[in-house]
Parts: sequence; C-alpha cells; structure tokens
Amino acid sequence: MRPVHSPQTKTARRLYYHGAMTDWYPLKLEPSFRERVWGRDDVSSMYPSAEIPSFRVGEVWLTADDNRVTNGSRTGRTLGELCVADRLGLVGSASEEFAGGLFPLLVKFLFTSDKLSVQIHPSDEYARKNEKSKGKTEMWHVLAADREARLAIGFSNDSVAGTSADELRASLDNQNIERQLKWFNASAGDSFFIPAGTVHALGAGFTVCEIQQNSDITYRLYDYCRVGTDGKPRALHVEKAISVLDPQTRGGPVNALHAKIQGSEVALIAACPYFISEKWTLSQPAEFSSEGNFEIWTNIEGDGAIEAGGEFVSCRQGEAIVIPADLEGFSLSPRNRCTFLRSYPPKSQEDPLRSWRQLGVSSSDLSRIWFV
Repeated sequence: MRPVHSPQTKTARRLYYHGAMTDWYPLKLEPSFRERVWGRDDVSSMYPSAEIPSFRVGEVWLTADDNRVTNGSRTGRTLGELCVADRLGLVGSASEEFAGGLFPLLVKFLFTSDKLSVQIHPSDEYARKNEKSKGKTEMWHVLAADREARLAIGFSNDSVAGTSADELRASLDNQNIERQLKWFNASAGDSFFIPAGTVHALGAGFTVCEIQQNSDITYRLYDYCRVGTDGKPRALHVEKAISVLDPQTRGGPVNALHAKIQGSEVALIAACPYFISEKWTLSQPAEFSSEGNFEIWTNIEGDGAIEAGGEFVSCRQGEAIVIPADLEGFSLSPRNRCTFLRSYPPKSQEDPLRSWRQLGVSSSDLSRIWFV
C-alpha cells in the first residue's frame, strides 16, 4: 500500500552508504511533551503511567525530527539524524519529495482545555518561497471530546463571499471572525481533513491525533487577545494568513470507508498526496509486507507489539513506531484488542488507493476520501 523502491537494489544502496545503515528494524520513539497555553494539566487518559511534565501539556509530538529512538542499536538517535545517515533506507522513495533531511510526516496528539487560535497553514509553494519550509496539510482524528466540543473548518456558506482581504480585516477588528466560520460538533471516532490554505480552529475539550506534513508553520488570524506561556501577547500573522487563504476549501468531515482485512476492522479515514491514514482495530496477529516506503503505526488504544528485523517492539497507548522503508515485512500482534492509526505516503499519484480499489471499493467512494 506504499510506493515501491527505485530500481536501485538494497545491496547497492548499502554499498553507496558504505554500510552506515545496514539492518533496519522497527523504531520505537520517545514521545515529546510540549507546553501550550490552551493545553491540559492532566493527560493521564492517554498516558496513565508516564512521567508527565509539570507544565500544561497541549501537544505530544511522536515523529518529529528530534524524537529519539528508544530501542535497539539506534537508541538515542533522532529521526532527523537517521534521515541524514540513510534517508533512502529509512524513508524510501518518498525521500525525493522531502529535502533537507526532514522526516516527512509528523504525528502528534493534541489536548485542549481552551480554544486554539483561528489559523491557516501555507501551501508548499508559499512556504518554500517565504519560510524555506514545506507547507502544512493535516488531518484530525478525534479520540475523545466533551459533549459540547466543536471545531471549525472553512467558512460557512453564507460567509464565503465576504472573505476579501478588507472584509476579513474588518471582521478581525470587530472580533466577528468566529461567526463566519463553519462549525462542526465532533465526537470520538470522527475524522476531519484540513488542506493547506484552510481557515480552521479547534475548540476546548478535545483529545485529537493529528497527522500532518512535518512543518510547524502556522499563521494566526485571531487569538482572543491571549497571552502565551511567557506572559507576552501571542503574535498574529494576519497578512500572511490572508495571503494563503483558500475560501473554497474541500476540507471538512471525512466519511470513512470500512473493510475487513486479515480479520481486522480497518477504516480508511483520509488520503491526500502527502499521506494515507487508516485505522486498524486488531484482535489477532496480522502480517504486512513492505513495499519500499516508511509507515507510522500510532497506538491509540490497548497494547500491541511489532516484530521485524530481529526486533520485537512493544507499543503501548500513546506511543508510535516507525517502520523503515528497507524492512521487507513485519507482523503486528495485539494484546487482547488494540487500535492503531497507520500512516504512510501514497504508493503512486496515478492510483494512490489501488489496494482499496482491489478490495472492491468503488471509484466514486474513493473520490470522497482522496483530497487533492
């Protein structure tokens, strides 16, 4: 379900890298807790036995460049360091899409006790020109939500016409921007896709898994006159946000597609040129064959273990494992029942969801999941 290697053989690649990275295995990563003003004092629902920092946790990053490996011979190495050492062996053919040694995808958890800012992320083209970075397209999968929790993606239908630069500035001056947004009630199990250029806001009372391009470029359009954790007013980026805004976004709720694979319940929850995300609920072991690109398996419930390359790696709730591109196959064994989010680059832009088409899913149904 992932892109194949270039014609270059594995042996040739290893000779090219002078044996720097010869035998890959599943990489378990140490979560990185990040303070946010809108975060939460208690994240024990996801990390009941972990040593939690004393600050208000808003994000937990799982696959950033500075996340460190906690198992095997590469213990202590960061994903960024491993990309530099053997990008092709770790990332596969997707490495050609992501220059600069960055690991392509960032998976994180969000914990909200207050609203996030009304914000927009730039496209690749704008970010490359103005930020020397990739852009940021992302998706949210809701893990838990308070009864009245809401989120916003795009403008309401009757507000789209009023999104010229001058009209938006007037809405910000009048603190009226929230009323123009398209708000959704959300509960556990819901998924939402947010392309670059889409205005969006996440409300209070959420636990969310976010899958995104590995970029931290965010333009705040409105932030409730809030101060940050340093006690200073948080910066706004109004002109940049207006420059990248796409009022007619395709973003919004995703109607997942469902299948039974190897006895597991599987849902295709979002797909785009940057990533495909599936939700796997397993109650028995499953075998997977590698096809030349990396995968990320994020445990959102229960306990499981992945075995490959002579390494047996346990993975508890709140942890993530990266499957390097050079692994030829791996197995996943649940302890009782567990649920993972599986994220990986598309196999090809020509037919990125071929594996789901082969399951009998219609092209029209797949077109609802595929976001360009």
